[in-house]
Amino acid sequence: MTRPPQTLIENQEQLPQSLAAVSDRLFFNHLLHHGPDSRANIAATVGLSRPTASEAAQRLSAAGLIISAQRPAELVPVKRGRTPDFYDINSTYGHTLAIAAASGRARVRTQDLRGGVLKEFSQELPEDMTGSELEEALRLLAKQAVRATGNRCLAATALQGNPVNPVSQRAIELPNTPFPEGLGDLVSVLRTVCDGPVRLDNDVNWATLAEHQVGGASGMDDVVLFYIGPGVGAGIVMSGTVQRGQRGTAGELGYLRYSGRSLMSHLLEFGVASPGGERLDVERTKELFMASPPGDGAQRFVDALASAMGNIATFLDPRALVISGPFSRCGEFMDMLRDALNPHFLDGELEVVVSALDEDAPLLGAGLAATELAYEQIWATYRS
Repeated sequence: MTRPPQTLIENQEQLPQSLAAVSDRLFFNHLLHHGPDSRANIAATVGLSRPTASEAAQRLSAAGLIISAQRPAELVPVKRGRTPDFYDINSTYGHTLAIAAASGRARVRTQDLRGGVLKEFSQELPEDMTGSELEEALRLLAKQAVRATGNRCLAATALQGNPVNPVSQRAIELPNTPFPEGLGDLVSVLRTVCDGPVRLDNDVNWATLAEHQVGGASGMDDVVLFYIGPGVGAGIVMSGTVQRGQRGTAGELGYLRYSGRSLMSHLLEFGVASPGGERLDVERTKELFMASPPGDGAQRFVDALASAMGNIATFLDPRALVISGPFSRCGEFMDMLRDALNPHFLDGELEVVVSALDEDAPLLGAGLAATELAYEQIWATYRS
């Protein structure tokens, strides 16, 4: 079970609310973090009187958010006396949904309010799909997931490989994009299965959120994640918040220019382009690092990346750099990258870590965001 990050729940406590709503949320949040528990223990743990806890339990039960739960066998009293009331989150109240459409594959996942995965479906995406064909494929996949989950969708998120305008929630088609998937209207797909709040973002931003909340950068307020795969990109966390920029194009690493050319054009000049010529062929690129010792092409490839990454690190001064994507699992590449990055670090102590979340990070981050949206919606419409 994936516990909801504490910050996602604590942030909600900043909203104006009645004293009854405060009690209800303390009661509910305790169950989110700790699982089924007795009313008496919840009252003692969160600092409520027993009558106040009892009233909170009644209101939350009436709203359908919690239910009476079976007591664990080891807690059933042997002697006579009143058996304590146990409660848990109502698993049938609703779920969240996250859709991933990137790198030629679609995945749809539903989760409960604790972040536990309920259902997941996937299918391959042909490279020649039109935007409307993509939308229809994702719509059918999302409907299948919601139908299999069996209750209403409270909030939904989606991700794809292109940058997303945070205001319009539309994918931005950049010149020579290496990711043709996701240019359809994914928000409209979400709205066909979810009446609650929906949000679209690109895969690197969602991966960065996951790394910051539950991954190797957990507890770090200033972090830069670099994705190195068929395309290259960056996700930025400053003061604990993922930064997307005014138009949503912050972190588009491949478009940084030097010597009059983009970084991606420099990387592709080593004969490692995939068919079509706009993205890296991962396996062919890894072959650059398989020679012993790696040749001049490998060193120049790494130096080009390290120059761009090092300049970003110098400018932003993060606590750590997180390296993700298929190249992060190539030991020879990572050794050369660390060596090439060292001269760019002003104090020589910037931590470089490999993502522990691997390829699941973007969908995991989208799922975390959907859970947060669900909490916001629950309490925005809750009447104590």
